[in-house]
Amino acid sequence: MSSPGEGSRAPAGADVGATLREMWATRPARLKEDRKIGGVSAAIARRYAIDPTLVRVAFVVTAFYGFGLLVYLAGMLVLPRVDAQGRRETPVWAIVVGTLLGIVAVVGAFSGDLGTVIGIVTVLALVYALHRSRGHLRDPQRPIVTGDTATEPVEGPDGTLRPPSWDPLGAAPFAWDLPEPAAPVPPKPPRSRLAPLTLAVALVASAVVAGLGLLGLVPLGVTAVVGTALAVVGAGLVVGAFRNKGRSLIVAAVPLALVLVAAANDDGRTGPPPWVDQFDGYQQTDGAVQTLGDAQWRPMANAVAPAYETAYGDAQLDLRDLAPTPPGVPPVRTQVQSGAGDVTVIVPATADVTATCESGGGDADCLGRGAGPVNDLGPDGPGGPRIDLQAVSGGGDVEVRRG
Repeated sequence: MSSPGEGSRAPAGADVGATLREMWATRPARLKEDRKIGGVSAAIARRYAIDPTLVRVAFVVTAFYGFGLLVYLAGMLVLPRVDAQGRRETPVWAIVVGTLLGIVAVVGAFSGDLGTVIGIVTVLALVYALHRSRGHLRDPQRPIVTGDTATEPVEGPDGTLRPPSWDPLGAAPFAWDLPEPAAPVPPKPPRSRLAPLTLAVALVASAVVAGLGLLGLVPLGVTAVVGTALAVVGAGLVVGAFRNKGRSLIVAAVPLALVLVAAANDDGRTGPPPWVDQFDGYQQTDGAVQTLGDAQWRPMANAVAPAYETAYGDAQLDLRDLAPTPPGVPPVRTQVQSGAGDVTVIVPATADVTATCESGGGDADCLGRGAGPVNDLGPDGPGGPRIDLQAVSGGGDVEVRRG
């Protein structure tokens, strides 16, 4: 025999179906006075009692990934707007847009590009989870404005007595029907510390990430630094959304999001910042060793990378451990680049060196012969390690010398 509780338990599928039907039946309306664009963000925030700023930020961020606009337009389709008489209506153009959205989703699913479909499904899953946790919060009704029913005393002719504005003891019989005095203005709530605290934590966290990158402990770049700050600010927005605080964090979130997108698009680039490309000798190289800040490298004889790069800071490459190059073996080729810092390359005393030194804002000296190109066989003539190198800096001094 089954227990009474088991007999009354609904299947999981029925529970999901009931939740979806409840979501549809209690979906909020887009009010005219709430609209910034279409009123979707304000409607969702009002339905689930969260800060509309958080919803707007979510739509902006997802718009960078291509599916945020589609989700917003879908929201305009399923969330009816309310006209002046309080009637819900869905315009014809919204139905057309909804049809187009369905076509886009289907085409994306069968074209091999599932990014848009996965993004839309993720958003729908998040909305479902939000309804499961906060669906019991009903859409608050719009305030009903009523006329003032209080009657004011009739002003008598000049010279007659008028009732006082307030008679706490009831001593004036003709003033007994006066309304009660207005309620005192509530004190202004204390200023929230959420925004400054969140910004302070974001600054410290991003500084720690930047420090790890500068020390060379971990290969972190600008994307990691900005992403850390944006993650902390986003967490503050989420906390503030449920406490109706921290709206000013949007001022920091939007610029950080734009910088993060720009940095992420530049992550695949090999070499220093784009303005270094003005040098004729610069070439992009795969397999480069990249870092941030000051860097020193001393590779083994058989482990010289094709390029050593730092976005900013001084760079030093020590090649004194190279062994003589056997006949018929090509020379060791490498590049050293810094976006804004000094570049120093130390070669063996007996090395046969072909070098080029270039700087956008400093001195360039290849083995005491200027910027080059320089071909120097060393004091012993031909023989020893053969090295073909290029040293480039966007704003510092460049030097190649023997050690």
